[in-house]
Amino acid sequence: MSPRLSLNHYLTPDGYPLARFLDEAAAAGAEGVGLTERALSEVELPVLKRLLRERELRVTSVNSSGFFLWADPERAARQAEINRTLIHCAAELDSDTLVLIGGGLHDMGEEGPLRLAQARARLEAEIPAILDQAMRAGVRLGIEPMHPLRIFTKACLNTLAQTEALLGRHPGLGLVLDLFHSWWEPDLDDAIGRLADRITLVQVCGVTQSRTEPALPRRCLPGQGAVDLTGIIRTLLRSGYRGRFEFELFAPDLDGREPADVMRAAIADFGRLWPAAGATQDAGAR
Repeated sequence: MSPRLSLNHYLTPDGYPLARFLDEAAAAGAEGVGLTERALSEVELPVLKRLLRERELRVTSVNSSGFFLWADPERAARQAEINRTLIHCAAELDSDTLVLIGGGLHDMGEEGPLRLAQARARLEAEIPAILDQAMRAGVRLGIEPMHPLRIFTKACLNTLAQTEALLGRHPGLGLVLDLFHSWWEPDLDDAIGRLADRITLVQVCGVTQSRTEPALPRRCLPGQGAVDLTGIIRTLLRSGYRGRFEFELFAPDLDGREPADVMRAAIADFGRLWPAAGATQDAGAR
């Protein structure tokens, strides 16, 4: 018996009603949902809590806080307010994790783009304040390293070795392991063994080539693509990970399929991967 997979709201296109997503996630057999800023802006928190309760869905992630590298003071202030709002929402919804993304090299001030070392230093300098806010609210903050291809647009934190060093300097910080970004790392198994107790969430998907730009990766269903999810799940469980698994795919990767069909397929794929990983019935999330 596998744990029930959670489904991230990112897979729905703009204009897709949140209530419909929640209905379809519950009907597909999801344990919970990952919620986005768009989802949180659609309904008031009391209504959202009722919708989740009625469908027996938990919140496995709130996405995404951070983005510390804005050069424009107004944009940076707006981001700080977004971060405070997301912490409040994560606390109210009893989310398993609030995802933290550091920000990419998009600071185009008079001196040009941030240099990488400067960007990483600024990210680290910002962590204590947001971590303190989250911990005081009872929210578990998990930082997500991203593939180097996202270094300009999303994240200057890119490898698990880099993340492990960061976690060592910030004991209250957790790790969101998104396998789309980390599946390729040559020391992935060893890193999981060292970091299993710091992982707040594992986001799963398959990875394949982009149809339009073959050199670039894109997300696909868990049972497809190049990622050995069975082996990675086996390593996670043997290392003691007992947290949640969440399927993350973005609307452009639907390839014309209905979100509900993709939700059902993802849960079916994960259900097949779980016993293949040699997992026992009681190895699911606590």
